[in-house]
Amino acid sequence: MRMHGRIHPAFLLFWIALAVVAYFGMDALIKPKVASVNVVTDGTREIVIPRSRNGHYYVAGTINEHATTFMVDTGASSVAIDPQVARAAGLPKGLASTFNTAAGETQGETVLGQSVSIGGFRLNNLRIAVIDGVGEYGLLGQNFLRHVDVLQSGSEMKLRVRSTAAPHEVR
Repeated sequence: MRMHGRIHPAFLLFWIALAVVAYFGMDALIKPKVASVNVVTDGTREIVIPRSRNGHYYVAGTINEHATTFMVDTGASSVAIDPQVARAAGLPKGLASTFNTAAGETQGETVLGQSVSIGGFRLNNLRIAVIDGVGEYGLLGQNFLRHVDVLQSGSEMKLRVRSTAAPHEVR
């Protein structure tokens, strides 16, 4: 719709508004679903994680009480985070290490003796891999996951705290 060779302002505002709504709608649609709620069933503590549109499972947690989001990665041998997350969590400088990742061999650091928690379940004295390129979501690897039962069914994953898991604290 033109007014004497120019676009009508209402027409332009309509398209700008439509683009903004589409942007935020798509952003909400593709953003990972992050679990952060505990479910207690028959005295068993579970963390129920919905599958995100990208097929992965994300859970809110902490490293040394610093809030972060983890992607559950059953193929990772240890918890892994990006150097920026490590700095924000106040991790000390680690030991120079070589890691075998899905993208191949890479260099990073191993930081020992750290605390990682999700859903009120905390493990102390964990090894954390600090690897450039891990991204904004840390990887929740086997050195944490071997202390919980991992159950996947349909579009959700449950992390069930084992009563025999040690060393741990359930808050």
